[in-house]
Amino acid sequence: MKKPVTLIGACFVFSGLQAQIKMYSNGNVGIQSSAVPEAALVVGGNASNKGTGFKTYIQSNGYVLNVRREGAWGSASPWLVASEGNNLVDGDDFYIGVKGIAMPSTPLGNGRVWGVKGEAGNSTNGYNYAVHGNLRGSQRGAAILGTLENVDIYVPGRYTGYFLGDVRVTGSIYGTVLTPSASGSALTGRSALMPLSVESDAANGMSVTEKLSRLTAVQYNLSEPQAAQAFAAAGDTATTTPRSVTDVQALEKTHYGLDAEVLKEVYPDLVYESQEGDLCINYTEMIPLLVQSVNELRAQVVALQGRQTYNVRARGGNETGIDSHALDVPALEQNDPNPFTQTTVVRYTLPESVKSAFLYIYDLNGTQIDQKTLQDRGKSSVTLEAGSLAPGMYLYALVADGKVIDTKRMIITN
Repeated sequence: MKKPVTLIGACFVFSGLQAQIKMYSNGNVGIQSSAVPEAALVVGGNASNKGTGFKTYIQSNGYVLNVRREGAWGSASPWLVASEGNNLVDGDDFYIGVKGIAMPSTPLGNGRVWGVKGEAGNSTNGYNYAVHGNLRGSQRGAAILGTLENVDIYVPGRYTGYFLGDVRVTGSIYGTVLTPSASGSALTGRSALMPLSVESDAANGMSVTEKLSRLTAVQYNLSEPQAAQAFAAAGDTATTTPRSVTDVQALEKTHYGLDAEVLKEVYPDLVYESQEGDLCINYTEMIPLLVQSVNELRAQVVALQGRQTYNVRARGGNETGIDSHALDVPALEQNDPNPFTQTTVVRYTLPESVKSAFLYIYDLNGTQIDQKTLQDRGKSSVTLEAGSLAPGMYLYALVADGKVIDTKRMIITN
């Protein structure tokens, strides 16, 4: 008699579950689903036009899926994983291990969304990772990739993090900041390098030092983050984002910089406009300008030292004071006319005490293309001919007794 009782009990259990679990003629199974499931297993909802291509489809108005791992694992491996997505890569398609989407079809303007959210903590001090990306193998790529819109991009090397788009960080960044050099791949297909000394405005002949002298240094204090102000104005009750130690200090300290509006007039290529509409300065690329300014100032000091040496000599070789009115000092004047097409005149001044003097002509690559020996002393001049020189900008320098007195620029036009 026990066997019939057991059979009746089993039939009762099956009949009770039949309303919740159904297997359809297409071989798919539905749990709490009233329509023919399109996926092999459908839990909640009908999965109409949603389950195509899926093996399992789950729909819920609460937590869709909660996976919890508990207890010790009888394995020598220390890795205890609650959930794992393993996608076998065996072709040239796009493979994703785990994908998280939280995005409405149209902008809502409120709420919060996280595509993937990771939380970790209270384990061994220094070994807690909310999100961990590990690039393995030898191929190029990134452990963590961040993009705006585009998801299929080429990563030129192997990076822990690679971001396509603007990146903003609150707090400090520790490490070495590298900028592509002017001799690197950035110049591929571009024009050759141009010496910074000829970067100055040819119309007014301003040097880098003169341009930098026009800049204005300012001091300022940072305001509260605008994002927090916007949330407060909208009545957002979310908890205020905690500030880092560096952020707190940044709000308290006085900051120093350059007036971006003035810099934009002098060196517009160093000023950018952010997404928020603020003017930002590329301070890194100001370093070459500062180096060039130092070089120009040094050249001026050397020239002045040379002039002072000649200034204390009389025409007859007798020593005299610096304020003597009978002395000439070596000097080089701007060629006239400038620009020119055929000939131009370069005027110069050489003391009688100068033993040898030359006028050297260089192209912008620093190659000497001509040399004039200067025999006359006092105020004199030399005529230069364009000859076979191509239109462009050239440098000419006055050298007396092996010392560079001055260097100027001249322009040849068609």
